[in-house]
Amino acid sequence: MQKFEEYFIGALQDAYVDEKRNEIQLYQKNKEWLDFINANLKKDYGITGKIFKRDVYLLRKRSKAFVLKIKEAKTRMNSFGADFVAGLFDSEGSVYLSTKSKIPIIDVTQSEKGLEYLKCAQKILMENGIDSKLNGPYKHKHGKLLQYHLRIYGNKKCGIFFRLIPIYYKNKFEKCSF
Repeated sequence: MQKFEEYFIGALQDAYVDEKRNEIQLYQKNKEWLDFINANLKKDYGITGKIFKRDVYLLRKRSKAFVLKIKEAKTRMNSFGADFVAGLFDSEGSVYLSTKSKIPIIDVTQSEKGLEYLKCAQKILMENGIDSKLNGPYKHKHGKLLQYHLRIYGNKKCGIFFRLIPIYYKNKFEKCSF
């Protein structure tokens, strides 16, 4: 599996894949990150999407062959590595300081639909010596589905994460220095 393919599947956890319309939609505040995704789609797959500005930026691509290729790649989740984790955290992750202890926390949240991806990411993190906690389920007041959090706690573990996981969207995580 290509590195970008793993990364892209991780990033799709913050996307909408419409198999009936053969369309992928990625939403993000940072246009530069969508440009990075689009450039890699062109390099690795020979396709490019269009980027639109709404409340946030939207990258949209319709391609039956590409949607089928991504669907097939998801079946190989057990062979994913650090690039999958990087895509997941770049698209959906955040860093903040604990309100009680003020320790840094790297967090990614998914509904119960994404639980298997969080478990896969946790397994990859453990294989790389990064201890993480899978918390949940939680009922969110505005959500219909249960929510889960994959979290990495503390300076030391967060530092190891940033040294070993090939994060592209680094400015998203600049709040804390490790």
